[in-house]
Amino acid sequence: MEQNFLQASFGWIDFSKEQKNKVGAVLDLLKFEGMVDELGLGTVRDILADRMFPGLSTIQTKAKYFFYIPYILWDYQLLSPSQKKKINPSKYLDDQEHEIMWELAPKYKDGDGVIGISKIKPERIARRPSAIYWNGLYTFGLIDTRGLGAESFLKNCSKRSLSDLLSSQSTGDDAPKDDADVDFENIFSIKIPYKKNWRSELSIELDKEEAQILKDHIKSRANKTLLSLLLEEDKIWNVFFAANNFSEFAKACESLKIPSQIYKEIQLAHDFSELMYGSHLFYNMMIQEKKFGNGFYLNEWELWKNGILDNLMLGSGFNPDEIFSLGKVNRDETVVFIKRFWEMANRGFDDEKSLRNMVTNQEFGVKGAKARLHPEKLHDVQEEKWIGLRHFEYRFRQAKVIINDIRNPK
Repeated sequence: MEQNFLQASFGWIDFSKEQKNKVGAVLDLLKFEGMVDELGLGTVRDILADRMFPGLSTIQTKAKYFFYIPYILWDYQLLSPSQKKKINPSKYLDDQEHEIMWELAPKYKDGDGVIGISKIKPERIARRPSAIYWNGLYTFGLIDTRGLGAESFLKNCSKRSLSDLLSSQSTGDDAPKDDADVDFENIFSIKIPYKKNWRSELSIELDKEEAQILKDHIKSRANKTLLSLLLEEDKIWNVFFAANNFSEFAKACESLKIPSQIYKEIQLAHDFSELMYGSHLFYNMMIQEKKFGNGFYLNEWELWKNGILDNLMLGSGFNPDEIFSLGKVNRDETVVFIKRFWEMANRGFDDEKSLRNMVTNQEFGVKGAKARLHPEKLHDVQEEKWIGLRHFEYRFRQAKVIINDIRNPK
């Protein structure tokens, strides 16, 4: 069945880079997992994604970027005090990220995970690698950002260390920097060793040393997660790598020896995806019916409704409260919606009128005046075209790439 992803544009008042990055982080939620979250279920999906794949996001492309950013910041720390006076760390990071992008682009013309592959000098990108990977750098302990955003962190470090940086110069601006100097001037709390020749032969692939460092950090900071398990267990990784989607992998886990807590999270994620697919299916059936008066998706809805309990890994033992115990959901109304939808599933959706009202109210609560069902704004609805989310992938494809990079360094 052909999928249709609608184009949308946003605008905001750009007061600062920090605010711009926050807006970008929100927009990231609209990518790759179905584009538009019509019923506001993405936050619950992300609770499960964070449990299984902490530090990853849907727009990460290659594991190497976990090193490029610390390397650039190491280089800034090694500048002389007079050089630091001419450029702040945020601007230096911005400039060097683009220099790397322009240098990598000709080497990887087919893309290969290079962010900004289509850009040529002096074109710049809005979503830089530092914004995309910043949370992962903190999560894996590669940089101790203290949980701050990139702009705030770099600014605070720069202010805090200005006097130290000036006093550290004892033999002139061009004095050589040895390992002791590097340790002394580690104002950004970078937790990976500095590689002096990292710019000599730029590659988008990890080398063996980098792969081992990242693996060790993930094992230390994300222990007892599916991400860490996939780095350790060859058999489980082979099944994961061969799977076409998260659901396929989850079902294959029934025959694998997986620690109980991790396996339970996989089951919850699978069943939550299967259950909430039904809500999006019913939503699409309603908007098709309202605009075109057709019964498109009706047969699919009936099949899904009659088979949902059999298709869950936990069956009737599925309990959405176990998901809510793992993280905070932004809207209490969304928690209520999920619980009621699950209750209706157990009753075979015997009250369709209540279901229609519930789906309509959920969309309106999430989208307000832009809701399609009420008030009826169906101008962008196309006949027999799906709108919004389908099954959740939980960063499955991004995890496959990042883990493969670590497991198979160059």
